[in-house]
Amino acid sequence: MRREFNILMSISVFLCFLLVAAIITVNLKESNSFKETPDNFKAVEPINYNNTFDVSDFTGTELNTIDIASKQYINNVINVVDSNFRISDELTNKIMNSINSFGTATAFYIVSLDDGMTVAYNVDKQFETASSIKAPYALWIYKQIAAGAISADQIIPYESYYYNPGTGVVKNSAPGTPYTVRDLVYYSLHESDNVAHIMLHKTFGVKGYNDMLGTLGTKQLYLTAGNPWGMTSCRSAALIWQDIFNFSLQSNEGITFLNILSNGKYNYYKEVMPTIASASKTGFANHDVLTTGIVFDKHPYIAIAIANKGGNRGAYTQVLQFINFMNEIMIEYDNYLKAQ
Repeated sequence: MRREFNILMSISVFLCFLLVAAIITVNLKESNSFKETPDNFKAVEPINYNNTFDVSDFTGTELNTIDIASKQYINNVINVVDSNFRISDELTNKIMNSINSFGTATAFYIVSLDDGMTVAYNVDKQFETASSIKAPYALWIYKQIAAGAISADQIIPYESYYYNPGTGVVKNSAPGTPYTVRDLVYYSLHESDNVAHIMLHKTFGVKGYNDMLGTLGTKQLYLTAGNPWGMTSCRSAALIWQDIFNFSLQSNEGITFLNILSNGKYNYYKEVMPTIASASKTGFANHDVLTTGIVFDKHPYIAIAIANKGGNRGAYTQVLQFINFMNEIMIEYDNYLKAQ
C-alpha cells in the first residue's frame, strides 16, 4: 500500500513539474512575442528594396567621431551639452508637462551629427530592448558580411523550434524553408521579424556581437546565447546609430544596411514627420515602447525616445510626442545657428 502511495506521489510531483515548466515556457514566449503595431499605427508602404539610400545627400562623407560614451548629464532634467543653445522656456515647459502627466519612466536623446550638440533626458535609464535590438545585432552581421567573415548567401533553413508568435512573416513558413542570411536580416529589420532575428542569433551567437559593443563603449544591449533580446538605454542606442551612420560611409554593404533601415515598415518618425527622411528601428513590447534612429533633416541627428507603459497615455503615444518635441527642438536649434 505504501509503495502504491509513493508511486502516486511521484507521479503527482512529476505532473506538477510539467505544469510549472509549461507555464514558464508560455510566459517566456509571451514576453518575447514583440509586436510593433499599436491599434492606431499606420505602416509605411514598402518601397523597392534595391533603391539605394544615398546618405551623402544629407551628411557629406566624413566619419562621425562624437564621444557619446563620455558625455555627462544630470538625471530627470533636460540637458543641453556642447553648445550654448538653449531650448525656449515655452518648449521646455511643454516637454516637462508631458513627461510629468505621463507619470512613468521616459527618456529621450538628440545627438546632432553636424557638431555633437546633444539634448538629453534620462539617457542612461535602462529599458527592455524589444525589437530595437534587431538593428545592432543585424549591424554586426552586416559588418561580418562586409569583412568576408559571413556569406550573405549562406542558407539557414527555418525549423519549427524557431517559432515565435510575434511580428513577422518567416513564422508562416513550412519547416525546412531555406532563407539566406541577407533575407533574414532584411526581414528582421523591414518586417521586424522575430523569427528571422532568432534564427540569426542562434546561428551566429553573441561573442562577436558583444565584442563589437565593447569596442563602441555601450553599457547595455549585450546578449547571451539563451536570450536574444536584452536591455538598452538612449545612450547605448545612440552609440549604435552613430556606428550605423559611419558604416554607411565606409562600404556598399553599409549603404545597403542603412537603406533597409530607412525603408522599414514600422517607422514612428514618419508618423510624425512624413516628409523628412529617416532611418529607424522601433520596439513595441509588454512594458516599453522605443524608437531609435537618425532623422536626416537640415541638421541630421540621432533621435532616441523611450516610454514605459502604465501612464495616463499609452507609451506609443508618448513616444510620438517625444518625436514631435525633438523636431521642435531642432527647429529652434536651426534658428539659433542661423542667428550666430
